[in-house]
Amino acid sequence: MKEIGEIEGYINQVVVSELIYLYLRLKTGKDSILLKRNPEFVKNVDLNPVYELIDLFDELSSSKVVTKLSNQIISKYGLLPNDALIAATCKHYGIKKIATFDEDFKRVDFLEVLEL
Repeated sequence: MKEIGEIEGYINQVVVSELIYLYLRLKTGKDSILLKRNPEFVKNVDLNPVYELIDLFDELSSSKVVTKLSNQIISKYGLLPNDALIAATCKHYGIKKIATFDEDFKRVDFLEVLEL
């Protein structure tokens, strides 16, 4: 049960992956090619802070239903696959608001983008 004024937050595996990847890039200052070619860069990053952030959210699982729904969302809104999976997860679980810096979600009529 949430306290008054607390917000419930949800994420899926795509968001988890994007958060960890962004954290790795910010902490190392390296792009994806350098991270992939130099595993030591990745091994040397303390990921505990990002996992503590992830733990604040309820993680929603994916399914074939979400995957199929993402295909429809790609076709209708022109979202890229990861964004379509995020939007499909929201639709499947009845989530109507999304906190994001990604302007592409403003094209999705069933989501209200919260200004951060």
